[in-house]
Amino acid sequence: MNISKEKFQKPSYLKPLVLMSAMFLGSFTQTTQAALSFTFNYTPSVDGHGFDDPTYGAARQSALSNAASLLGNYFVNYTANLTYDVVSYSANDGTLASAGSGQYLVPGSFQPTVVQEKILSNGGVDENATAADGEINWNFNWNWGLTNAPSSSQYDFTSTAIHELLHSFGFGSNVGAGGLGFALNALGTADTWTTFDSFLTDSSGNKLINSSGIFDATKVGALTAGTTNAAGVLFNGANAIAANGGQGIPIYSPNPFSAGSSIAHLDDKSSVTNTSIMNAAAHNLGLDVRTLGPIELGILKDIGYVNVTAVPLPSAVWLMLSGIMAVLGFQRKRKTL
Repeated sequence: MNISKEKFQKPSYLKPLVLMSAMFLGSFTQTTQAALSFTFNYTPSVDGHGFDDPTYGAARQSALSNAASLLGNYFVNYTANLTYDVVSYSANDGTLASAGSGQYLVPGSFQPTVVQEKILSNGGVDENATAADGEINWNFNWNWGLTNAPSSSQYDFTSTAIHELLHSFGFGSNVGAGGLGFALNALGTADTWTTFDSFLTDSSGNKLINSSGIFDATKVGALTAGTTNAAGVLFNGANAIAANGGQGIPIYSPNPFSAGSSIAHLDDKSSVTNTSIMNAAAHNLGLDVRTLGPIELGILKDIGYVNVTAVPLPSAVWLMLSGIMAVLGFQRKRKTL
């Protein structure tokens, strides 16, 4: 069974601001070894078996904080405290989790998320004021592995958490079916896009969205032109291209269009990107990839994080992973919808 890693949660509007509000169970602040810190505000789950579960809740909260620390280690040259509202639920809807962060609705522009702007300004710009910078929704219908050695019947919590947090960092798209943007303005008129969207092209390198924020109606077909090893849409930022030997990066563009997954992820079907943490769906159970590859780091640099850096794993961790690979074979994501 193929489970969607998540349906990319498009950022909430900031004009007007739409973010979750609730009586919080509590919050937990994790200061990472890097310069980023994270505060998670946990909303009580309906059935009491989410992040507030009496048996597993503390371990789940700790796992989320640890995953945030791992991600924060890539951003050692930035200083910001990032706050998230976190909601637990349980539903057999094929989704593991989702996350997002607010944006300003400015037709004709490519907007950063609130989280992205806060990091890039080293905490100097907080467009949400006292409201949370981002939001996370986690589905506890699935069996989650919280440790560094998830079993073959569990989904890797850490891998999924890093993936979701990266979406709030701006690794995602506002491009919808038929080329519509964030505000669903008519095709051929200006709309609001993500910074990520400014680097999207068709397979021939022609931009999908021009500098005036208008989606090229002749490029709509590219959104569903993806096949194995031939994505219909590419990410053509200079740093990402350099990390891929001078070639554009395949973006998930299946036929039919998959709302919330298409264009917001790397291509599950391409041999270039099918083992990436930022693919659209989880295919394998057990230990999954938890590190960002050169292409993902290149994309982060292109969308503004010029000081992001590769983080080598401690030797002890590599020894543990090599042992697992020798015995079981290392199952990376092959995520198809």
